[in-house]
Amino acid sequence: MVTYICGNMTEVFEKPVKQVEILTTDAGRAKAIGDPIRSAILHILSEKEGSIADIRAKLGRKGIDIAPTTVRHHLDILKKAGLVELTRLVDSRGGMLKYYASSVRLIGHKAPEDFDEKLKIAIDEAGDGILEILRKIVKNHKDAIKDTAKSLKPCPYCSEKHFMEYVILEVMNRGTAKAMQDKKFKALLEEK
Repeated sequence: MVTYICGNMTEVFEKPVKQVEILTTDAGRAKAIGDPIRSAILHILSEKEGSIADIRAKLGRKGIDIAPTTVRHHLDILKKAGLVELTRLVDSRGGMLKYYASSVRLIGHKAPEDFDEKLKIAIDEAGDGILEILRKIVKNHKDAIKDTAKSLKPCPYCSEKHFMEYVILEVMNRGTAKAMQDKKFKALLEEK
Protein backbone atom coordinates (compact mmCIF):
# COMPACT_ATOMS: atom_id res chain seq x y z
CA MET A 1 0.00 0.00 0.00
CA VAL A 2 1.19 3.47 -0.83
CA THR A 3 0.33 6.26 1.58
CA TYR A 4 -0.45 9.59 -0.02
CA ILE A 5 -0.40 12.84 1.90
CA CYS A 6 -2.38 15.59 0.27
CA GLY A 7 -3.03 18.73 2.25
CA ASN A 8 -4.66 17.59 5.49
CA MET A 9 -5.62 14.14 4.19
CA THR A 10 -3.66 10.92 4.49
CA GLU A 11 -4.84 7.84 2.65
CA VAL A 12 -4.88 5.00 5.15
CA PHE A 13 -6.59 2.28 3.14
CA GLU A 14 -6.39 1.14 -0.45
CA LYS A 15 -7.65 -2.08 -1.93
CA PRO A 16 -7.36 -2.87 -5.62
CA VAL A 17 -10.52 -4.52 -6.93
CA LYS A 18 -10.14 -7.07 -9.69
CA GLN A 19 -13.13 -7.67 -11.93
CA VAL A 20 -13.97 -11.36 -11.56
CA GLU A 21 -17.56 -11.51 -12.82
CA ILE A 22 -19.61 -9.95 -15.57
CA LEU A 23 -23.34 -9.60 -15.10
CA THR A 24 -25.33 -8.77 -18.21
CA THR A 25 -28.83 -7.57 -17.48
CA ASP A 26 -30.91 -4.44 -17.60
CA ALA A 27 -32.47 -2.51 -14.74
CA GLY A 28 -35.95 -3.95 -15.35
CA ARG A 29 -34.74 -7.53 -15.19
CA ALA A 30 -32.52 -6.82 -12.19
CA LYS A 31 -35.48 -5.31 -10.33
CA ALA A 32 -37.73 -8.23 -11.29
CA ILE A 33 -35.34 -10.88 -9.97
CA GLY A 34 -34.45 -8.80 -6.92
CA ASP A 35 -37.55 -10.04 -5.13
CA PRO A 36 -37.07 -13.49 -3.51
CA ILE A 37 -40.59 -14.67 -4.41
CA ARG A 38 -40.11 -13.73 -8.06
CA SER A 39 -36.73 -15.47 -8.03
CA ALA A 40 -38.44 -18.60 -6.67
CA ILE A 41 -41.16 -18.38 -9.35
CA LEU A 42 -38.51 -17.98 -12.04
CA HIS A 43 -36.70 -21.04 -10.73
CA ILE A 44 -39.92 -23.07 -10.72
CA LEU A 45 -40.84 -22.03 -14.27
CA SER A 46 -37.35 -22.66 -15.63
CA GLU A 47 -37.74 -26.33 -14.71
CA LYS A 48 -41.33 -26.93 -15.84
CA GLU A 49 -44.26 -24.89 -17.09
CA GLY A 50 -47.01 -24.23 -14.61
CA SER A 51 -50.32 -22.52 -13.93
CA ILE A 52 -50.84 -20.07 -11.09
CA ALA A 53 -52.18 -22.96 -8.99
CA ASP A 54 -49.10 -25.08 -9.82
CA ILE A 55 -46.75 -22.22 -8.96
CA ARG A 56 -48.61 -21.50 -5.73
CA ALA A 57 -48.43 -25.18 -4.70
CA LYS A 58 -44.68 -25.37 -5.39
CA LEU A 59 -44.09 -22.13 -3.48
CA GLY A 60 -46.13 -23.59 -0.60
CA ARG A 61 -43.81 -26.61 -0.47
CA LYS A 62 -40.96 -24.12 -0.05
CA GLY A 63 -42.76 -22.48 2.86
CA ILE A 64 -44.04 -19.50 0.84
CA ASP A 65 -47.80 -19.17 1.27
CA ILE A 66 -49.22 -16.42 -0.95
CA ALA A 67 -52.57 -15.75 -2.56
CA PRO A 68 -53.21 -16.52 -6.24
CA THR A 69 -53.58 -12.79 -6.91
CA THR A 70 -50.10 -12.23 -5.49
CA VAL A 71 -48.68 -14.97 -7.73
CA ARG A 72 -50.40 -13.28 -10.69
CA HIS A 73 -48.90 -9.92 -9.68
CA HIS A 74 -45.39 -11.41 -9.57
CA LEU A 75 -45.96 -13.17 -12.91
CA ASP A 76 -46.98 -9.87 -14.49
CA ILE A 77 -43.72 -8.25 -13.36
CA LEU A 78 -41.70 -11.21 -14.67
CA LYS A 79 -43.59 -11.12 -17.99
CA LYS A 80 -42.98 -7.37 -18.40
CA ALA A 81 -39.26 -7.99 -17.78
CA GLY A 82 -39.26 -10.64 -20.52
CA LEU A 83 -38.39 -13.45 -18.11
CA VAL A 84 -41.63 -15.45 -18.28
CA GLU A 85 -44.04 -16.15 -21.13
CA LEU A 86 -47.46 -17.64 -21.59
CA THR A 87 -47.01 -21.15 -23.06
CA ARG A 88 -50.55 -22.44 -23.45
CA LEU A 89 -54.21 -21.90 -22.66
CA VAL A 90 -56.49 -24.73 -21.53
CA ASP A 91 -60.28 -24.51 -21.51
CA SER A 92 -61.24 -25.47 -17.97
CA ARG A 93 -64.83 -25.42 -16.72
CA GLY A 94 -65.77 -22.43 -18.86
CA GLY A 95 -62.63 -20.48 -18.03
CA MET A 96 -59.12 -20.35 -19.41
CA LEU A 97 -56.28 -21.88 -17.46
CA LYS A 98 -52.99 -20.19 -18.34
CA TYR A 99 -49.63 -21.94 -18.23
CA TYR A 100 -46.33 -20.11 -18.02
CA ALA A 101 -42.66 -20.99 -18.46
CA SER A 102 -39.33 -19.21 -18.37
CA SER A 103 -36.60 -19.29 -21.00
CA VAL A 104 -34.20 -17.92 -18.37
CA ARG A 105 -32.51 -20.05 -15.75
CA LEU A 106 -31.64 -18.16 -12.59
CA ILE A 107 -28.93 -19.75 -10.51
CA GLY A 108 -28.93 -17.74 -7.31
CA HIS A 109 -25.84 -18.63 -5.35
CA LYS A 110 -23.04 -16.56 -3.90
CA ALA A 111 -19.56 -17.96 -4.46
CA PRO A 112 -17.64 -18.82 -1.27
CA GLU A 113 -14.89 -16.43 -0.15
CA ASP A 114 -12.16 -18.88 -1.20
CA PHE A 115 -13.69 -19.61 -4.63
CA ASP A 116 -10.96 -17.87 -6.67
CA GLU A 117 -8.21 -19.45 -4.59
CA LYS A 118 -9.60 -23.01 -4.78
CA LEU A 119 -10.46 -22.84 -8.46
CA LYS A 120 -7.65 -20.60 -9.78
CA ILE A 121 -6.28 -23.23 -12.18
CA ALA A 122 -9.77 -24.02 -13.51
CA ILE A 123 -10.49 -20.28 -13.93
CA ASP A 124 -7.20 -19.80 -15.79
CA GLU A 125 -7.91 -22.79 -18.06
CA ALA A 126 -11.42 -21.54 -18.71
CA GLY A 127 -10.13 -18.05 -19.47
CA ASP A 128 -7.66 -19.40 -22.03
CA GLY A 129 -10.27 -21.61 -23.69
CA ILE A 130 -12.90 -18.89 -23.71
CA LEU A 131 -10.45 -16.41 -25.24
CA GLU A 132 -10.07 -18.78 -28.21
CA ILE A 133 -13.85 -19.12 -28.50
CA LEU A 134 -14.21 -15.31 -28.35
CA ARG A 135 -11.60 -14.89 -31.10
CA LYS A 136 -13.52 -17.31 -33.31
CA ILE A 137 -16.88 -15.63 -32.63
CA VAL A 138 -15.52 -12.14 -33.36
CA LYS A 139 -13.65 -13.31 -36.47
CA ASN A 140 -16.65 -15.15 -37.93
CA HIS A 141 -19.46 -12.82 -36.84
CA LYS A 142 -17.93 -9.35 -36.41
CA ASP A 143 -20.34 -7.61 -38.83
CA ALA A 144 -23.43 -9.10 -37.17
CA ILE A 145 -22.03 -8.22 -33.72
CA LYS A 146 -21.36 -4.60 -34.82
CA ASP A 147 -24.82 -4.27 -36.40
CA THR A 148 -26.50 -5.62 -33.28
CA ALA A 149 -24.39 -3.38 -31.03
CA LYS A 150 -25.33 -0.32 -33.12
CA SER A 151 -29.02 -1.18 -32.77
CA LEU A 152 -28.90 -1.03 -28.97
CA LYS A 153 -30.21 2.08 -27.28
CA PRO A 154 -27.48 4.38 -26.00
CA CYS A 155 -27.00 4.93 -22.31
CA PRO A 156 -25.03 7.70 -20.59
CA TYR A 157 -22.11 5.52 -19.53
CA CYS A 158 -21.65 3.04 -22.41
CA SER A 159 -19.73 3.26 -25.64
CA GLU A 160 -20.10 1.13 -28.76
CA LYS A 161 -17.20 -0.95 -27.41
CA HIS A 162 -19.29 -1.83 -24.36
CA PHE A 163 -22.25 -2.62 -26.62
CA MET A 164 -20.08 -5.04 -28.59
CA GLU A 165 -18.90 -6.63 -25.34
CA TYR A 166 -22.52 -6.99 -24.27
CA VAL A 167 -23.53 -8.66 -27.55
CA ILE A 168 -20.58 -11.07 -27.38
CA LEU A 169 -21.35 -11.91 -23.73
CA GLU A 170 -24.98 -12.56 -24.61
CA VAL A 171 -23.87 -14.90 -27.42
CA MET A 172 -21.62 -16.73 -24.92
CA ASN A 173 -24.37 -16.77 -22.27
CA ARG A 174 -26.94 -18.24 -24.65
CA GLY A 175 -24.39 -20.68 -26.06
CA THR A 176 -23.54 -21.78 -22.52
CA ALA A 177 -27.25 -22.23 -21.71
CA LYS A 178 -27.66 -24.34 -24.86
CA ALA A 179 -24.62 -26.48 -23.98
CA MET A 180 -25.81 -26.99 -20.39
CA GLN A 181 -29.14 -28.37 -21.65
CA ASP A 182 -27.34 -30.99 -23.73
CA LYS A 183 -27.47 -34.56 -22.42
CA LYS A 184 -23.66 -34.77 -22.75
CA PHE A 185 -23.23 -31.92 -20.25
CA LYS A 186 -25.71 -33.46 -17.83
CA ALA A 187 -23.81 -36.74 -18.08
CA LEU A 188 -20.57 -34.90 -17.15
CA LEU A 189 -22.14 -33.78 -13.89
CA GLU A 190 -23.17 -37.34 -13.06
CA GLU A 191 -19.72 -38.89 -13.70
CA LYS A 192 -17.88 -40.09 -10.62
